[in-house]
Amino acid sequence: MLSEQHPWIILFDIDGTLLTVNSNFSRPMLREILNELEIDYPQMEQDTFSGRTDHDIFTSFLVNHNYDQQLYYALKQRYLKCLKTRLKESHVSRHNNVDETIRFFSGTEYVKGLLTGNYPAAAALKLKAANIDYNFSVEAFGEHDRDRNRLPYLAVDQVKQEMGINPDPSRFIVIGDTPRDIICGKKAGMKVVSVTTGKFDAEELAKHQPDVIIDSLAKPEQWFPRISG
Repeated sequence: MLSEQHPWIILFDIDGTLLTVNSNFSRPMLREILNELEIDYPQMEQDTFSGRTDHDIFTSFLVNHNYDQQLYYALKQRYLKCLKTRLKESHVSRHNNVDETIRFFSGTEYVKGLLTGNYPAAAALKLKAANIDYNFSVEAFGEHDRDRNRLPYLAVDQVKQEMGINPDPSRFIVIGDTPRDIICGKKAGMKVVSVTTGKFDAEELAKHQPDVIIDSLAKPEQWFPRISG
């Protein structure tokens, strides 16, 4: 069965793209949890989390514990519980022009989704704290696979099952702020829009050859034709 012409599938990253969680909230909370569970991982404060899946980050914390699965699940559950009870609107910066872009992609010629390293529950809590309340029909989360490069394929499989077609990866667009967003999208044959609202500037992102680099989500009617034409 050949790939079919179908609506554009727009896959948004969350952290650094739609919102930013204050590291002065998240890092101390993680340190508290590691100490509580007696997890030996002194370099957590120096680690970079950008573009990584929660599954990968939390597994890496257990390097000195033989990657114990029971400890992993205890860590995951404790993190999600703390996030649920502690995360407030004041801890999250909602990026500019989020509504403008998401509403632009709300027509019948588009399907909106999330492609994020977050656990599903963490993603929902962050979006709620940022007051981002939209229907995302496609969901590829960091819980589903430790390797972020696998997430685009999960999105393709979901579209295939739910739309009953053989999707064309070139009609998928990953919107993200890190080199890992670019790499995972490109490996799957998708187009990539890189936005410099995270920790990486245009020069750093350009090294990985996204299709378009933008400095904000503003004016999608201008940058979308550059990638869809």
